[in-house]
Amino acid sequence: MARLRHQRSVSSVNRAYSRDPLERIESIAGVNSDRTQWKYSQAAAIARIEAGTDAFFIKTGAHTVKLVVVAHKGEKYLQSEREKTHPDDLLHLTVSQATAQASAAPAVPTSRRSR
Repeated sequence: MARLRHQRSVSSVNRAYSRDPLERIESIAGVNSDRTQWKYSQAAAIARIEAGTDAFFIKTGAHTVKLVVVAHKGEKYLQSEREKTHPDDLLHLTVSQATAQASAAPAVPTSRRSR
C-alpha cells in the first residue's frame, strides 16, 4: 500500500440528483492548506482511498469525520464513518458553485448543435 500523502477536507459535493442512493454523489471538492482547490469524481476519490494515498474527511461542528468506501451489490460509493447514526453527512455539504450555476442555467439540448 502506498504511503498516505494527503489528508483532504471535503467542503462541497456535486450531486448527481439520482434516486439511486449509490449514484447520489458525482464528485467531491475542497481546498488544500496552500489554498489551491481540488476536485475528484467519486470514482477517483474511491481509487485514492483504496490506494492509500489520500484520506478524505468532513467537518461537522466540533467533529472531524472520515469518509470511507462502502460496497453494496458490487457498487462502491463514499459515505462518512458515522453514517449509521448521522445519515447523509456527506450529502448535507454545500453543493459546489459550479454545480449550482449549471443547474440554474437553461438546459441546452446535447443531441443537436445550435448555431
